[in-house]
Amino acid sequence: MQMLLLLKKSAKKPRRELSHGDKMSELGNQLNSQDLDTVLASTFKTVGGRVFPDLRSETGLLDFIAVVNAWRSTHAQAYGGVIPDTGTAYSVSTSSTDSPVDLVAASNNEVVVVNAISVTNAGGAAPVPFLVKLGDTILAMGDAVPSQSMPVALQYAVSVSKGQTLTITATSGTASDLTAHASGVKSCQ
Repeated sequence: MQMLLLLKKSAKKPRRELSHGDKMSELGNQLNSQDLDTVLASTFKTVGGRVFPDLRSETGLLDFIAVVNAWRSTHAQAYGGVIPDTGTAYSVSTSSTDSPVDLVAASNNEVVVVNAISVTNAGGAAPVPFLVKLGDTILAMGDAVPSQSMPVALQYAVSVSKGQTLTITATSGTASDLTAHASGVKSCQ
């Protein structure tokens, strides 16, 4: 049985369709217009719905397996591990107190694993208290020492996915003196 990709790889390349002879499953028909660069994993659940493993569903199940494998090979090549050559340095400065600033924000189909965070207080007069959050959850808090850079203690690497942004907030003091840095790699892109 010959199987080709159901989803197109990108808009620049010709679309390859999944074929089982002359028949395409209902799942194949519904996903036929999607492309691998923009399709979300949640689409598979929405389109696929419940699957009842019987002889009539074999074509649909084979289509589903091909689609999931194609999505995984595009977005999660390392099966959730670190994807080589995706290391990124992030840096933001705060401008006013009690206003969170996005330090790391993931796009669709992305998961960024943040390995380290540090803060720098460019002012020489007073500490700047700060708060690091993932979504609404506090990860760390402390005081950035004047005229110094210092690490922010994390108990573990932090995974950032769309919908959960890693933010930094200067809670008092001279907010414009505070800069935050993060180092991360992608495990899904």
